Amino acid sequence: MLNFKQHNLTISILFLICCSTSTLQAAESNQDEWKLTFKNAYINRNYDNDALKDTGSWSQAASLFYHSKMNETPLQIAEKPITMGVDASVQYAVRLSSDKHVADTVLPFDPQTQSQASDFLKYGATLKLGYDKTLLSVGELWLDLPVTAVDASRQLLTSYWGSNLKSQLSEQLYVELGRVEKVSPRNEEDFKKFSFTSNGVTQESDGLNYIDLRYQFAPTLKGEYYFGNLEDIYNKHYVGLEHNWKQPHFTLTSKFKYFNAQDNGDNFDIDAQNIGVLETVKVKNHTLGVGYQQIIGESAYPLPDGFLPETYFINWNATGFFKEDEKSYHFIYGYDFKDYIPGFSATVKYVYGHDFKTATGEKNKESESNLIFNYAFQATYLKGLALQYIRIDYNIDHGNDFGEDRLFVNYTKKF
Repeated sequence: MLNFKQHNLTISILFLICCSTSTLQAAESNQDEWKLTFKNAYINRNYDNDALKDTGSWSQAASLFYHSKMNETPLQIAEKPITMGVDASVQYAVRLSSDKHVADTVLPFDPQTQSQASDFLKYGATLKLGYDKTLLSVGELWLDLPVTAVDASRQLLTSYWGSNLKSQLSEQLYVELGRVEKVSPRNEEDFKKFSFTSNGVTQESDGLNYIDLRYQFAPTLKGEYYFGNLEDIYNKHYVGLEHNWKQPHFTLTSKFKYFNAQDNGDNFDIDAQNIGVLETVKVKNHTLGVGYQQIIGESAYPLPDGFLPETYFINWNATGFFKEDEKSYHFIYGYDFKDYIPGFSATVKYVYGHDFKTATGEKNKESESNLIFNYAFQATYLKGLALQYIRIDYNIDHGNDFGEDRLFVNYTKKF
């Protein structure tokens, strides 16, 4: 089984830098960019079971992100300069609500004192080295890949620590490979090792080694292959295809996704596959999606600790729908009110899952409905200000039903 080690990664990086015939630097900005964000987040989950504490909090964040342009250095290879840049981020949030003394996946939580943090701070920096159309990044990474997604569904953002290399090897082929050593989850301050917990057993990993290949087969068809080795825990393979069929009066997008996770250590029995398809049609202001997802194997589909979502699923929900043997059906409808209220849109999601069992062997089923409203203010003096409201209702035959409200007030200023 493929298993990158650090020295192998270094060799691959040097090979790609020296041999690449095309570049990613065209995608890099030719000027410095700053982004200032303010986010007010109210999240409240109410359980139908009176024995469970309701969770949630109200918090305010202020974050600053810096993205530098790539500057030429005196160093050259084949008469082409090596370029350099630096990115940085600072994220800070303060709790405005009283302490509920329960973990809410938004704020850091101390299990010993049973208290929510009054505030928390996250920061990081990235060194970038470029050559032709290849870019090497070392430090804080913002990744949109299987296993490692940037989660914006709560307050502060998830980020990762490590190194990766991106290269556009040809007009059709893009490759990214890297080693991610640590993660800073959305509800924690510091970077820490990856870990995985099952049946009360927790195992840490020294790092995630991965390679991601994307190929544009045709203007309407693209594919992706990903392999991730979370050392001493599991290996993950992902294959995805996406086809876009554009017609004068509608657009049809077809997605196929396949995931395969197998343990590579002695602590867990992981054997899970996830097969998903999603068909989405857009007609004028209407968007309709229908999908199906099935978990196959001898275990639930594994996710690392730290509330790290698998946003590569056909439709990630608050409850995931990735239990052992689970089959789920996904329905999505969205409408853009741009002809009546510019900047306003609404989406309804419904997912039904069945054919999985409880820990005691009882047949189980679950459903989740989401109602999502988005509004971006259109007035010039309010540019960058946006509102989002999400209502979540979850029901399960054997388990705990809940209702959840999320309200976000976001402001973004780029300069």
